[in-house]
Amino acid sequence: MAGPSITDWISAVSTAGLGVLGAFVTVWQWRRTGFSPKISGRIEKSHRAIEVQIVNIGRAGGNINQIDIVTPGQKRKEYDVVDNVRFKGFPDETFRPIALPAMASMLVIIRAPAGHAFAPKVRIAVDVGAPRPKISRRRRFRSTDLGLAGLPSILPPGTLLEPATRNTT
Repeated sequence: MAGPSITDWISAVSTAGLGVLGAFVTVWQWRRTGFSPKISGRIEKSHRAIEVQIVNIGRAGGNINQIDIVTPGQKRKEYDVVDNVRFKGFPDETFRPIALPAMASMLVIIRAPAGHAFAPKVRIAVDVGAPRPKISRRRRFRSTDLGLAGLPSILPPGTLLEPATRNTT
């Protein structure tokens, strides 16, 4: 009784390779069909303003529910939110949820509280509707000589979500 020939082995290995490649492409395509924001930021040398860039590399739109500037807390994976920051380009300089379309990006300028500067170890926390907010992995922001505090935010047109209005009639 003869065993499998070399051509049988070549056929089996090539079929398995195509199966693995097909599974990889399927998973990659599935991940790209959703809302997939990538977050980066840079800070002024004076630490008075931070520029947050959010790029949706996914093929579906989604909502940016909240952007916070946080500092590391006492315990690991614990953060304290910096209060009274101002979001340039937003009504009353307070954050409002933003709809970010597919394959779109935005720049949000966040100014430090009046008379203060951001601490050197601040990070960005962005709530995109996931169980946990996305917190920037970078330990420190890239520093820039540009004066970010005077720039407005650049948002996709018509993306500020209006609060729900009730019909009282």
